[in-house]
Amino acid sequence: MTPPENENVDVLDLWLLEVAMELPTPLHMLAEPNPHVALHMPDDPRFSREELCERLSFLSERGFIRVHEMPDGLEELYSPEQISRAIDARRNRSYFGYSLTPEGGAAWERQARPDWSRYVNAGEEPTADGAADAWVIEAASLETAEEEVRFHETLGDGNQPVHASKRGEELVPWQVTYWKTLPRGYRLHYTTVPVPRDVQRMMAVPARAPWYTRARV
Repeated sequence: MTPPENENVDVLDLWLLEVAMELPTPLHMLAEPNPHVALHMPDDPRFSREELCERLSFLSERGFIRVHEMPDGLEELYSPEQISRAIDARRNRSYFGYSLTPEGGAAWERQARPDWSRYVNAGEEPTADGAADAWVIEAASLETAEEEVRFHETLGDGNQPVHASKRGEELVPWQVTYWKTLPRGYRLHYTTVPVPRDVQRMMAVPARAPWYTRARV
């Protein structure tokens, strides 16, 4: 089901779409005493359990999200009652969460107007020997990825990038998130060496300008 282009979501529904914009989200995190803290969001709308489950069910009915067992996603939920029970469900090596569909991602984009050319996915890279000094950056261009390395240098987090170790590859196409694909992107691998942490530098790093319009709740 593809929604009409002029069909908008309200601010509370938009917040729920934004939460799962980069990664599928466990349901139980939405029921934390301060969910915005657990979800790394600036604020949260303070849903009641009933309203939260009704809104998730409504978004699922509209085809904007899938509420499902994680990580395999085989069992799907639809009704508010099922979703409410799933919030508290704890299974061996699995739990329930929700993820955006391509239609849900498009609905989020219409409201948030993201600038994907500024999107960066950066973090430590898993290695076979468990080494903690391997990092990877994905961005729309080599220039943006290089800028992120320079930003890493300013953090003072105890990991100093080694520029001679940089190794890049072009991504055609680029799977930006689990629901979003762009024609082209760039992946940059590099290693770091340990240096003393500089707490003052870490606290002084200015906040970066947002690359999309956040939901105001």
